[in-house]
Amino acid sequence: MSTEQIIQQAANWLTRLHDEDVSDADRHAFHAWCQADPRHAVAIERMRSLWGSLDTVPAKPARLALNRAFAPRRSRGAQMAGLLGVALCAWLGLQQAPIWMADQRTGVGERRQIALEDGSQLQLNSNSAVDVRFDGHQRVIELLQGELWVEVAKDAQRPFVVRTDQGTATALGTRYLVKRAADGTTVVTVIESTVAVKGDTGEDVKVTAGQRSVLDHGQPQPPRATGSNDPDAWTRGLLKVNDQPLSEVLQTLASYRHGLVRFDPQALQNLRVSGVFKLDDTAAALATLADNLPIQVEYFTDLLVVVKPR
Repeated sequence: MSTEQIIQQAANWLTRLHDEDVSDADRHAFHAWCQADPRHAVAIERMRSLWGSLDTVPAKPARLALNRAFAPRRSRGAQMAGLLGVALCAWLGLQQAPIWMADQRTGVGERRQIALEDGSQLQLNSNSAVDVRFDGHQRVIELLQGELWVEVAKDAQRPFVVRTDQGTATALGTRYLVKRAADGTTVVTVIESTVAVKGDTGEDVKVTAGQRSVLDHGQPQPPRATGSNDPDAWTRGLLKVNDQPLSEVLQTLASYRHGLVRFDPQALQNLRVSGVFKLDDTAAALATLADNLPIQVEYFTDLLVVVKPR
């Protein structure tokens, strides 16, 4: 069953949970559905957290109602749950649903460090999501969105693989970064030792410390120097840039802000930036840029910032 189908079913169950007509048979049916697949319980819990303003839905099915086609009355909570279920499923779409159901994820502006069961350390950048799939043969991290940093614990029997829709990055050492870029490519940056980068086309390259490779259309590009001596500075809450285009810096800062940062890359194309900025204070970073470059930063509420030449 697809993630989208599970989300739709969870929305239907929440609607039933708020119906006025409830029976023991309904409670048993919901309980059986939750136990049938671990993803069912995850979907219910995450919808409960999103819809906290509605009547509380108990963790164990204490009350439940069947969403009958000819039910004469429905509570306000049931109507709202049904409408929200439809709206949420539409909003998630075919691509957003797997992100919402991910094993681990971060919100905008959030970073999180995670200790994996094998002793490896994983850190997620802002607005990122992963699924973790460990078994007796391999350790797989599915990067669904955003960027991750990983320090791999040694296990000769189980390869450690980060996978995206472009291909895989298999650890032959310890520390590396994998990012799903906005243009659809996957960027693999090695901090220590070596990583085998393999595209969906079957081609592969070895990337060593201080290098990166881009997976584009399922093909890995030849490794190149990163151009930075601290590519994982974001794991410490820092953005370090050296002669980088201003538009790229603004794009990074925007990924740490709720709302929009609007700018015209063509109008700013001749402006470049070097410096260190705190990712947890993007307003201060934007103010520093405005103090040192011929630009102006205008706030149209906290959710809309416009940057343009002065």
